[in-house]
Amino acid sequence: MSERQNAFTIKTNRLSDEVYNKLATHAKSRRLGDYISSLILRDLDDSSTGKKAIEDKKTYEMLEHIKNELADLKTLAKTTGFVGNDSFEEEPSKVPQLKEGKIADLENISGSLDDDDLEEYNDF
Repeated sequence: MSERQNAFTIKTNRLSDEVYNKLATHAKSRRLGDYISSLILRDLDDSSTGKKAIEDKKTYEMLEHIKNELADLKTLAKTTGFVGNDSFEEEPSKVPQLKEGKIADLENISGSLDDDDLEEYNDF
């Protein structure tokens, strides 16, 4: 691969001393091309990040739109009698409710223990 030829020259009268000195420092160290290339790559990366942010915003807006449409469909289904009014509600957890009452009826205890069942406890 052959050496690249100078393709362009920067001419401007709006170059501040600070910017000129920075470019001159890189030019003297023969790293101006690498420096300019890194700046351009950084700009390209920033623009792709900006595009990603725009895509994320569009996705969020689409999800919000879908959510609103679903809410409208639920309301329509309830008002037209298409489904019962409580079929879209969140179901409460099916935890058994504790009620007051007898824990055990002590008069009707049934069952028995065989001597074989007690053998493992005789080791003490």
